[in-house]
Amino acid sequence: MRRIVRSEGYARARLVTGSIFMLLGAVVIVRMAGSAGLQWSAAPGYVLGVAMILLGGFRFYEYRTARRGA
Repeated sequence: MRRIVRSEGYARARLVTGSIFMLLGAVVIVRMAGSAGLQWSAAPGYVLGVAMILLGGFRFYEYRTARRGA
C-alpha cells in the first residue's frame, strides 16, 4: 500500500482531484453570489466553496512537496 501512495501516478491523481475541488468551490461561490448575494443565509455555501478551494490548494501543496522529496 505504501508503494502505491508514494507513487507518481497517485500524486498526479490527487492533483487532478484537487483541481476539480478548486473548480467546484469557485462554481459554488459564484452561484451563491448570483442567487443569494451577501446574505447570512448564503454563509454555508460560501464556507463550503472556500473549504473546497483550500482543499484543492492543499493538494497542490502536497504534490509540490512530493515532487521535491523524490
